[in-house]
Amino acid sequence: MALGLQSPWKVEEIIFSNDNILEQNELHLQIGFEPGARFADESGVLCPVHDTVDRQWQHLSFFEHSCYLHCSVPRITTTDGKVRTVEVPWARPGSGFTLLFEAMALALIEREMPVNRVAEMLKVNPQRIWTIFNHWIGKAKIADDVSSITQLGIDETSSKKGHKYVTLG
Repeated sequence: MALGLQSPWKVEEIIFSNDNILEQNELHLQIGFEPGARFADESGVLCPVHDTVDRQWQHLSFFEHSCYLHCSVPRITTTDGKVRTVEVPWARPGSGFTLLFEAMALALIEREMPVNRVAEMLKVNPQRIWTIFNHWIGKAKIADDVSSITQLGIDETSSKKGHKYVTLG
């Protein structure tokens, strides 16, 4: 399937909903896992499912349908007795969007599209696009190795008439 789910994950239900009054068309995909599935803890040991917690993510639209993934995400009992939520392969922890949705948002921004326009296209609040952007830019900054830089050029220029300046590095 287009989601690229691998065992033990599987699509359990597909629901199309149409609201002609509100002009909202939605596609809801319920994702589950195979009975008896075990999931790896931090040390790679396969652990049994303790319980589940319901989560939802916004995915890329399917034609005119806004698309949402729903899953009862397993929580496992680790080898040290702690209960932790399994990370799903289609979204980063704490995000309400799938990785593909976030990649699309960043690709549109990369093409020099304003964040407000990206938000409008993807049908979300602009602040949510900024949250995605700031997460990935922050991660890139941490991974960026600037230890070999020995010189930096800086210039200041006026951005408008008057005394509004922009500093460029």
